Amino acid sequence: MKIHNLMEDIVKETVDKMYEQLKSTNARWLTCSCENCRLDATSYVLNRIPPKYIVSGRGATHAVNDLNISQIKIDVDKLVLDGIRLISSSKRPNHSLSYISEAEKLSGSSPYFYFPIFTGSVYDGTNFEPIMGAKIELYYKNQLAEMLDQTWQNPSVSCKSTDGVFSFCVNPEKAEAEKMDGHFDFELKVSADGYESINYVFSIPVQSKILTGSTVTSNYSLKIQDLFMFPVGMENPME
Repeated sequence: MKIHNLMEDIVKETVDKMYEQLKSTNARWLTCSCENCRLDATSYVLNRIPPKYIVSGRGATHAVNDLNISQIKIDVDKLVLDGIRLISSSKRPNHSLSYISEAEKLSGSSPYFYFPIFTGSVYDGTNFEPIMGAKIELYYKNQLAEMLDQTWQNPSVSCKSTDGVFSFCVNPEKAEAEKMDGHFDFELKVSADGYESINYVFSIPVQSKILTGSTVTSNYSLKIQDLFMFPVGMENPME
């Protein structure tokens, strides 16, 4: 048996239903209803509601009985509409491209070092507010790190819709064998108008594996320490 989040079913069904309703009413603000936009909307909602895990059909029955379905549907409907509005107004670059990468197509054939999803934030060191429009570059082996697929951007630019949070998903590196231990060095280079540029180097240990599923290559994330930038000419008190 596998663990399953019951809320995924409810949210996915609501997202599809909401998109169809908006399309039928010709909502002027709806700019796209492709599968990737629907996945983004689903992720938006699931990140804002508590999960409800089950391990069997009987578990699903008990879970449904325990849930206040009417209230949950009201809450989910509102979040779905908010998510669709946000995604329609600020689609990710290359949003129409497939989320399935070349590495995922190799599932089960060869061992790879699968890197975590790197996330982080850039702040103004004088007021601790997120910096918008900062350019964040991730380097590996002295070159811009290749991303898992074209839906991830490197360089990344911090923006208001994500509260200045940036993320990278690095393309897996082929390994000679399964369960090999590797140590990998990365460097972040951050620049923004009016601020002193900063470099941040970090290392991570990764063990190679053969992917057994075809949907995800990185199933965990790594939060990089908060990065602080200071206006040009101002002394950095953290140095």
